[in-house]
Amino acid sequence: LMIINQWKQWYQRRVRVSRRRQLSFDPGYVHTLRSNFTLGINISKGTTVKVDSKYATTALDIDSEGQYLLSGDSVGALSIHQIDRTVDNAVNEIKSQCNISSASSTKNSVTSVQWYPEDTGMFITGSSGKNVKVWDTNALMVVDSFKFAGHVYDIDLSRRRNGKTSHLIAVALSTSQIKLCDMRSGSQSHTLQGHTEPVNSVLWSNRNSYALMSAGRDGKIVVWDVRRSNAAVLYLDRSNSLSQVAHSGSVTSISQTEGGLFLLSSGQDRQIRLWDLNSGTNTLINFGANAATSDKKHINACISKNSCYPGLLYLPNGSNISVYDILSGNHLTDYSGHFGRVNAVCYNPVRPQLFSCSSDCTVLVWEPEGDSEHIHSEENNAFKDSWSDSDGES
Repeated sequence: LMIINQWKQWYQRRVRVSRRRQLSFDPGYVHTLRSNFTLGINISKGTTVKVDSKYATTALDIDSEGQYLLSGDSVGALSIHQIDRTVDNAVNEIKSQCNISSASSTKNSVTSVQWYPEDTGMFITGSSGKNVKVWDTNALMVVDSFKFAGHVYDIDLSRRRNGKTSHLIAVALSTSQIKLCDMRSGSQSHTLQGHTEPVNSVLWSNRNSYALMSAGRDGKIVVWDVRRSNAAVLYLDRSNSLSQVAHSGSVTSISQTEGGLFLLSSGQDRQIRLWDLNSGTNTLINFGANAATSDKKHINACISKNSCYPGLLYLPNGSNISVYDILSGNHLTDYSGHFGRVNAVCYNPVRPQLFSCSSDCTVLVWEPEGDSEHIHSEENNAFKDSWSDSDGES
């Protein structure tokens, strides 16, 4: 009987603690706290990236552990910078660990770069030279190559499937096709046809490892199931009707939130749209008129990670970077620091840090003022439970 009474007292105490937790946790406060950290980003006063190339940097990617920055330029050269050894409140110049010059005499622009998801021992690149290359990082040499009839505008390596990393590379081509390349067999396994003009972007879903999204200069955003013979399963529609048109003119970028619930797109019509991927509908969030650049070319936008949910959109807009709140559509600010067209932005998955590259031949670092450990500790305190399980009742 005494044991039963003790168990009842313990259970009642747990119920009271649970109720206190619900009352004390304020999602709005956490959203505001994380947003303030992200909005506090500015050009870093202590960290600079030394770019050895005298040509425009056109593509960026950071590995999943936030250790290395991979970049490519307009003449086919590649660089790798180690970015995780900077010291807070000190002057840091990040020098390249290695540079790979283009072996081709035609000097084709690098249009996309991506680290292999599991480790930094491999990466892939796409170029206007109509090829995709798979690189061995340690040997700094090409271990496989795929050749195409059209220019490569974008590439994306598929996500994990059943606990294993898939080896399919989706390739967006100027021929209006999407090619799927199998790294294991070294062959082009599928051709996806659904666009009528060049394909600007491809993006594998964060939620469904068989789902692929593409955006083209025909104004269409297509969702594909690569297991099906008739792979196109959905055309996103700006009016939520049957027009199958997402933007007037070219779709210049697509980005998805970390959980894969939402997709952000920008277009030549200077509009930004937020799509609910569960229903496949336009959420009709108003991001304002003239929110995006009118350029028809592909641009690499990104969404903040490990910050306010579902994140902030960082969109290259001429020589600036426009920042939007995804949920409200509010234009929060513009980052100014480049003197040429911003070609790509990339958010560090480990710390609040943004990298951008431009036609002015620079790579800039954007981060909040103050040391990162203090920022992370304050964010963790927002979630810390102040109610102890052993607290007595007063």
